[in-house]
Amino acid sequence: MFILDESEIYYMSDIRKLLEQDRLEFEADQKIKNLDNIVQALRNGRLSIFAGAGLSASSGYVNWKQLIKPMSDYLGLNINTDLTMIAQYYENECTREGLNRAILNEFSKVPTKNDNMEILASLPIDTYWTTNYDSIIEDTLLRNGKTVDVIYEQIQYKNYTPGRDAVVYKMHGDKNFPDRAVISKTDYELYDVYRSVFSKGLVMELITKTVLFIGFGFADPNLDRFISIVRHTFEKYSPPTHYCFMRSVSYEDYLDEKGNLTRQKKIEFEQDKKLQDLKIRSMKGYGIHTILVDDFTQITAMLSYIRDKYTLNKVFISGALDPKSPHSYRGYFNRKPRNSKFKNGEWFIMQLAKRIIDDGYDIVNGFGVGIGNYIVSGAYMGGSQRGGADYVSKHLTIQPLISVEQQDRDKKDEVRRKLIRDCGTVIFLFGKTLYEDNNSKKDELDKDGTYLEYEIAVEEVKNIIPVGATGLTSRYIYNEVYRENKHKPFIDRLNKENINSMQLIDDIMSMIESEKHKKEQNLKKTLMKDAFSNDDTSGYDVYNQINVFVSFHFAGANQQSRLILSVLDDEPGINPVKESGKISDESKIEQWIDKKIKSTSVTILILSKGMTKSIWVGREIQKSIEENNKFVLIDISSGQYDKDFLSQYKIGSKSLDEIYPIHSVENCNEKEGFADVGKWVRDAVADI
Repeated sequence: MFILDESEIYYMSDIRKLLEQDRLEFEADQKIKNLDNIVQALRNGRLSIFAGAGLSASSGYVNWKQLIKPMSDYLGLNINTDLTMIAQYYENECTREGLNRAILNEFSKVPTKNDNMEILASLPIDTYWTTNYDSIIEDTLLRNGKTVDVIYEQIQYKNYTPGRDAVVYKMHGDKNFPDRAVISKTDYELYDVYRSVFSKGLVMELITKTVLFIGFGFADPNLDRFISIVRHTFEKYSPPTHYCFMRSVSYEDYLDEKGNLTRQKKIEFEQDKKLQDLKIRSMKGYGIHTILVDDFTQITAMLSYIRDKYTLNKVFISGALDPKSPHSYRGYFNRKPRNSKFKNGEWFIMQLAKRIIDDGYDIVNGFGVGIGNYIVSGAYMGGSQRGGADYVSKHLTIQPLISVEQQDRDKKDEVRRKLIRDCGTVIFLFGKTLYEDNNSKKDELDKDGTYLEYEIAVEEVKNIIPVGATGLTSRYIYNEVYRENKHKPFIDRLNKENINSMQLIDDIMSMIESEKHKKEQNLKKTLMKDAFSNDDTSGYDVYNQINVFVSFHFAGANQQSRLILSVLDDEPGINPVKESGKISDESKIEQWIDKKIKSTSVTILILSKGMTKSIWVGREIQKSIEENNKFVLIDISSGQYDKDFLSQYKIGSKSLDEIYPIHSVENCNEKEGFADVGKWVRDAVADI
């Protein structure tokens, strides 16, 4: 018999914690690898969605079990039996009309907005399969401007709408035709008699694409059916890889009305947990990898990660020439070397587009005058090495803005914003406005599409690469960006007129790659906090970083906030919260503020003149106090901010300026003025 002393016991405890930490980190990394594989399938145009009831749950609809529950109560049966059999007994007792009424009553309610489906609708996914009766999928796709075919009877397979963006296969029918809905035991038994084309179509989908199953519980009878299809289809072969978001068995589902876990329910919980583990291992053997979530709402964070990482691989090229001088590139780029049929500018555009495609990125462009045709030519030059015209058609998006030229500016800006929002990087070349070393061209810039796209890119927080060397509008943009990014690698070379074109392209691609890598790391950090913090990494800070929220009055401190964010981007261990896009609905803004502050530990408050005019700063201060955030107070007003306004926000009996030092910044229009902001953040956390 060995007796451990106290130090040895503590040592063993630490070892167990480290081993558990390693396990949690490994499982979280495996989930992220699975999500990255889904992103890759999306980039290859080979991702399909299969939606179960969990996808519609956030819109207010019931899941499969909840739909059957009133029927089981009516019959006096245990809901934890065969759900299709309960539906069959209910039909036997109440006729098919009674069963139809149950479907119509449930799905006649007006759905609420579905965040998960909104994300999916923003992605280039062309095939959706579902066992749901509701119209959440097709309605969301239509609202996002997509042309959709809906197939809920196999005879409809012969239909095809020209130019369709997506097709929705409703394998179990539609809420508007409950007589034909698949719900009872008999319906399932006769499925391959009346709906065999759906089964065969799904088999082809499972063979040719990566399918992401969303909204299925481990006890869902529909999931069992599809696993069976996969098993029999690939019985003698290695199956392709698919993925399934599945809600983990939670003890909270087994609590009684008083919140207690009875002995019997505890046994049920443990049995179901074990059964789920066995099913997950079995599914993996058939090529379906499970990504467990504690709640279906966590899927939103994972889908956001998929969408955002997908957009990082897309590059928007902004630029155009004056239609009156469609071949005037100015300076070096206007020259035409001997024995060449292209001007330097034309050759540069083609080689840049070719390199972007060669390096595996996608191109998006509005086909500006003197730019668009050479981007297309360069893209096909690159695509010829990666699969030819078919590859280019998947990785080059052209939306000629000239097609909306006669429409109002709001409509054109809406098109521009959508194109830019779907990209990670925006490159600016040339432009319509002649460059002068003064502000005399402001009116022209306000009407210049290239400059408008720059303003949108700033609002959407994109990686902005202004090639000032091309002159014109792009040099104006370069000057604005340079003021905030003097220290960034390659930024000064973007403006050198005599630089070698191939070196310039190398610099541009290095900037794209560097920013992409940084944002991928930030996406991973955000996902670890938003999606895994309550399960895989509970109580375990994977990155040990400081998340920071910046509160400011937009009219008085927007430029300074961007400078601060730029400084913090380069501070190791500090992750600043950034807006992902404009939000117009005030309730959504409130939700965004509350969610983001809750995920941070430090709030930077920029003190500026007129800050009391902001309708949000006060809320952000109060919410930060409620969440026990530390504060960094930065005065950019030379002491002219409203001190009474600040003093009304207290922690205990003391106001914020009594607890925290105020850092006065005189050189607030230059990045150097905020050089110490990283130190101020760390000091606040350390209570220095």
